[in-house]
Parts: sequence; structure tokens; C-alpha cells
Amino acid sequence: MVRRIIGILVVAGLILWGNPSLARQDDPKLDELFTLLAETEDFQKAKVIEGSIWKIWLTSGSDTVDFLMLQGMSYMSRGEFAKAISLFSTVIKIDPEFSEGWNKRATVLFLIGEYDSSIEDIGRTLELEPRHFGALSGLGQIYDIKKSEEGALSAYEKAMEINPHMPGVKARMEQLIVERDKKRI
Repeated sequence: MVRRIIGILVVAGLILWGNPSLARQDDPKLDELFTLLAETEDFQKAKVIEGSIWKIWLTSGSDTVDFLMLQGMSYMSRGEFAKAISLFSTVIKIDPEFSEGWNKRATVLFLIGEYDSSIEDIGRTLELEPRHFGALSGLGQIYDIKKSEEGALSAYEKAMEINPHMPGVKARMEQLIVERDKKRI
């Protein structure tokens, strides 16, 4: 228990006292965080690391973009999807190199059933941040809905390689493997 707490504090120290952040997918702290995420076997420590990655991803470095992102996420959480899409589209126009703007719009498009458009935005997210395990797991869900077993498995496997601490993704991936293997018999 003490060892776990010390590990979590070490990770928190890296996050809080490291070099100033560029605050987006090009933040140099992400490399170390992804290494720690892949290597840790401690689920609680993994969740702290994952939270730190999301915090960096969600910070653009622009007060305007950050405000629009927060407002868009608020609309998204309230089910006001048209407003959320509008704000995330504005974020993308202002800063087309900010991967999380694309990812959030992809999420809203997924929620309203616009799967092909969501896949396009996920593609752009992954061009900007290939390690985006959230986008990859979302892509897996879309392929799952579209009954593309191999596409879903591929996306889930890539997501799990980056972040092996997603029990829901792991469970669905294992279920798809069992279903696929039954068909082959």
C-alpha cells in the first residue's frame, strides 16, 4: 500500500513540478507519461497517469480555445449536440493542429449516430496524436456498431497497446475474439 502511494506521488511530482507544459499533444511530458502508463501494473497509478494525459490533451495553450472546449463539453454533457458541434468546429477552425478539438467533435458525431463523419474526425485526431487511446477505443466502438469485427478488434488492440488499463475495452475485445473464433470452428 505504501509503495503504491509513493508511486502515485512520484507520478504526480512529474506532472506538477516538471518543465512548463506546451499543453497539447506535442507536450514533451507525454512521452514519459505514456511510458509509465504502459509499464505500470497498478490500476490506481494508471488512472492518475491517464488523468494527467487527458489534462494535457485538453489544454490547448490558448485561453479562447480552452474556453470554447469547456463550453462545448458542457453542451455535450447536457445533450445539446448541435451547440457542441458548432463550438468544436470553431475550435478546429481556430487551431486545426489541436487534436482534442477533432476528438471531441468526433465524440459528439458518434453520439448522434454520424459514424462516418466521426471516423473522419478520429482519423485527423490520430494523425495529430497517434497515441490517442480514447480516439482508438471510440473507433473500435464505431466499427463494432457497424459490424466490422476486424476493424473493431484492430482499433481496440491498438488502444490497449497504448493504455492497457481500460477494462471495458479489454472485455469487449476479448468477447469479439471469442465470437470470431466460434465462427472459425
